[in-house]
Amino acid sequence: MHQKKSLPVLVVFLSLGLVGGCNWFNSRDNLNRGVQAYQASNYPLAVEHFQAALEFDPEVPNAELYLGLSYAGQYVPQIPDTENFADLAIETYLSVLEREPDNTTAIGGLAAIYQSRLDLDNARSYYERWAEVDPENATAHYSAGSVNWHIVNLSNPELTLGDPLAALPLTAEETAMSEEELEAAMAAEDDDIRGLVEVGQQSLDRALELDGNYEDAMIFKNLLYRVLANMIPDDTEDEEALARREEFVALADEWFEEANQARIRNQEEAATEFGVVE
Repeated sequence: MHQKKSLPVLVVFLSLGLVGGCNWFNSRDNLNRGVQAYQASNYPLAVEHFQAALEFDPEVPNAELYLGLSYAGQYVPQIPDTENFADLAIETYLSVLEREPDNTTAIGGLAAIYQSRLDLDNARSYYERWAEVDPENATAHYSAGSVNWHIVNLSNPELTLGDPLAALPLTAEETAMSEEELEAAMAAEDDDIRGLVEVGQQSLDRALELDGNYEDAMIFKNLLYRVLANMIPDDTEDEEALARREEFVALADEWFEEANQARIRNQEEAATEFGVVE
């Protein structure tokens, strides 16, 4: 009697084992198919497979991360019809980070989407987090440094273009300020910009410590020095200020030339690697 009573229970356990095995297989099968679709840039199909993989097994490794990448692959900046993919990618990356706070792919993915959306403060925050999590990654430090130039360019294009006429018009809040208040606000903004440049240069320097031929890092060091130069009017009668401006321009020129030399070295190295003979 005891054996007969146990038989249904045994059947249930066997059935559960079969179901679990099928779920495991279906989840991994969809994961593999999703990766293949992602690598072929067929992002809609990849999304379908990664979603299916997660339905069969919510713990299947990397499926949620690849799902975020597949959403991001369908986002095109400045194209309104694709904004929902950016939202889905952000939501998915954040879900990954809840489980894996140091996942550099999700952190970098978030930073890139925020930068594409011109949400540069959030982009900078995630680039800095990426550099903290992966301190030996030159690209992370470069990204954390270069985004500061983009922040200045968005708010003060006259400083990146070197053209006072490119300055954005005063905001309604600034227009309502007294002359003294506006002067104080502009002075505070200048301090913020100098801080951005300083921190940006530090991040770029770290990138160059890790990769001495990082051409793009050199280009942005040049650009950040030009911001400092452009903060000083070239017709100023302050000789000390004018000397600082000339110093910043000279440093920018030096880094621009360094970038040119790095590009030549990188091209020669690439030609050697691929066996190209001149």
